[in-house]
Amino acid sequence: MNLIQLLGLCAGTETDPFGEPLLRALAGPDCDGLRWDVYPARDGLPPHGDRPGDALPTDVRALRARAAAADALVLAVPEPAAGPPDALLNALNWLVWPRAGSPLADKPVAVLTTTADDASDPAAFTEVEQLLLCSACQSVGPRTIVRHAGRLLREEPGGRVFIADPAVAMRLLLHIRQTETAARAASSPRRSGEDSMPWL
Repeated sequence: MNLIQLLGLCAGTETDPFGEPLLRALAGPDCDGLRWDVYPARDGLPPHGDRPGDALPTDVRALRARAAAADALVLAVPEPAAGPPDALLNALNWLVWPRAGSPLADKPVAVLTTTADDASDPAAFTEVEQLLLCSACQSVGPRTIVRHAGRLLREEPGGRVFIADPAVAMRLLLHIRQTETAARAASSPRRSGEDSMPWL
C-alpha cells in the first residue's frame, strides 16, 4: 500500500500552544499508511503580497513545494474566539494565492481546531475555512473541535504526545482516515496515468 503524505500546518507554539502538539499526537506510530510532515508556521515568511513583480520569495516557493508534494493538508488552528495566528494565516495565504498554480487546488484539506476551555457556541465557519473556499481545495469536513486541549494533549518523556480522551482521539482519527481516503481517491487517477505512460 502506498504511503499517503500529509502536510500538517499549524502555528508555532509561541503563538498557539496546542496546534503543533495536536499534530505530533496524530503523527505518532499508530497511523499506518501515513507519512506526516509537520510545518509550524512562524514569522520567517515575508508578508503575503510583498514580492517583486510575479516572483515568489524562496521560502514561499519551498512551502508551496512541500504542499504540492503532499497528498493532503491537515490544518490545526485555534477556534475563532482566538483566531488564527498571523504567521499561520500568512502561510496559508501564500498557499492559496496566487491561485494560478496553487498547490491546494483539488487537494483534500482537513481542519482541526482547539480551545483552551469548553467553547459551547463555535462559529459556523472559521476564518481559515473561509479562506480555503477561495482555493478550490477539497474540504474534508466538517472540522473537528478539540475542547480543553491543554488538559487532553499530554506530552510523555521522549517527546511523544498523546490524547487523553479516547472519544476525542477516535473523532480525530476518523477525520484523518477520511482525509486519507479522499487523498487516495484523488491521487489514483494521477498515479494510474503515470503508470501507463510509455518508457522514454
